[in-house]
Amino acid sequence: MAAGTLRTRARQSRRESRERIVAAATELIRTRSYSELSVDAVMREAGLGRTIFYRHFDDLAELILTASREAIQQLYRAEEELAQARANDDPAAVRGALAAAVDVYQRHGPLLRAVAEAAPGDEQIRRDYEILRRRFDDFAERSLREVAHLGSTPPADFAETARALNLMGVSYLLDAFGREPRIDTETAVQTLTEIWEAVIRR
Repeated sequence: MAAGTLRTRARQSRRESRERIVAAATELIRTRSYSELSVDAVMREAGLGRTIFYRHFDDLAELILTASREAIQQLYRAEEELAQARANDDPAAVRGALAAAVDVYQRHGPLLRAVAEAAPGDEQIRRDYEILRRRFDDFAERSLREVAHLGSTPPADFAETARALNLMGVSYLLDAFGREPRIDTETAVQTLTEIWEAVIRR
């Protein structure tokens, strides 16, 4: 067999192993907290030997970051959708933008919960999580300032109101979609829309 073919097969095998490990962690985290996760449990679920884990990841924190990367990118895209809707006086624009964020949590809630659980004990995850939160806080503050004219009484402190809205929203979505049973997505969208509209139009 040609050397090039062997290298191609080795790369494919390595990629498949990595994908199996990520898929196994994603499945396990649906029913376990981050603290209950272990390398042994992940590798049993993946059907691979423990030593293979360390060919791909330094530790569980790196695995969780890798597994959650798609969800975090989708949250960034939801943020962009919110940014496009923020200057729109139509309540349906706010609702549509919040629905995009709810959809991400509905599909990836357990992984996002695992990231939140891992953040206090892992410097890299904590740093990435803080960057994500600051981005959403900054966006929410700018959004509130832009629609302040829609209400009769603007927030006393835009930055703190934005931070409070985000903390509440993330906690609510992690509680709703971080593990089973889940609430109806339409209920979550309606609840968050009512809260945002109450702040914007008070």
